[in-house]
Amino acid sequence: MSLRISSLSALALLAGCSGAGDSGDIPPPPPGREVDCAIGAGAALSPVCSLEQAGNDVIIHHPDGGFRRLARDPATGTLTPRDGADPLVSEGGGEGAVAFAIGADRYSIPLRLLAPAPK
Repeated sequence: MSLRISSLSALALLAGCSGAGDSGDIPPPPPGREVDCAIGAGAALSPVCSLEQAGNDVIIHHPDGGFRRLARDPATGTLTPRDGADPLVSEGGGEGAVAFAIGADRYSIPLRLLAPAPK
């Protein structure tokens, strides 16, 4: 009898955990500029990430709700990861863009989006 009650209690708890947002829908990206990213190994670059800037912080939001927080050196424009253990690895980027990888994720951001706001 106690096993049956425990099982029913566990099912009730699991049912209570599902909310309106658990329908499998991916939430819309936060406001920001659209940038190219490839999230995960083997993914192709596509404009599905959004870029947010707050002072010298740059936050790249992934379509699945994940994000990368970077610091931008105002003197050099160099980006460095603020969180996580993976280093930023430059991939060149060509003219007018900076391309880099952090772990298995890759990004390409137009330099104009990383320019400091005029004072």
